[in-house]
Amino acid sequence: MDPIIYKAAAQGNLEAFEQYDHISHPLDGFLTVNQNTILHICISSILVKEKYLATGGTNQASAAKFVKDVLGKCPSLLLKANAEGDTPLHVAARYGHASIVEVLIEHKKSQHQDLESGVRVEATTEMIAKLNNKRDTTLHEAVRHNHIVVVKQLLREVGREFSFGANGAGETPLYLAAERHFPDLVSEILSTFQSPAYDGPLGRTALHAATIHGYDKENYYINLARVALSQQNYCWNLIGR
Repeated sequence: MDPIIYKAAAQGNLEAFEQYDHISHPLDGFLTVNQNTILHICISSILVKEKYLATGGTNQASAAKFVKDVLGKCPSLLLKANAEGDTPLHVAARYGHASIVEVLIEHKKSQHQDLESGVRVEATTEMIAKLNNKRDTTLHEAVRHNHIVVVKQLLREVGREFSFGANGAGETPLYLAAERHFPDLVSEILSTFQSPAYDGPLGRTALHAATIHGYDKENYYINLARVALSQQNYCWNLIGR
């Protein structure tokens, strides 16, 4: 990728793409050696903390506008994955960029606005549940990094009957939330799905993870697991394993 293009993408500067006569590629033709598109670059270049300013980055508002404008010109970039299998939504979920997640989801919905609501939900769910090379969905990424706002955004878009399966490491989003001591995320997942997948690696479950790590003096995680799981139809399956 031309350094000029990379810098323009990192800064969220779409106008720069039109200022150079030698640039004739379609927007989805600009790729790094790792197959990152201009959307991957922009989203991963968002400056999160002012005291850790990175050279050539952009802010979340400018990035959101850039992503929206680019998708308006080149919709195929929405689902284009890099060499790791990450779509732009994977990257946005990983870094917790809620405004970018909103733009990506709304663009997906707009592609199916003339269809029945059930079809729109199915299409959006397919994007959210898309697997990267590690078999992580966007929900895995948001849960792993404890981005509760993004987790709520993603969960709002899927049906209660849907279930996110395990990734390549054998971890479901519910297991990740329990294993990493994120009780708010556990509650969000349990309250959203009728029967969420709860498996973890080596035959463990989300309840095992909550119990193993429930070592604080009030046994908060153990109590959370007992209360939450008692409300689920599958709780006896967890307890009996």
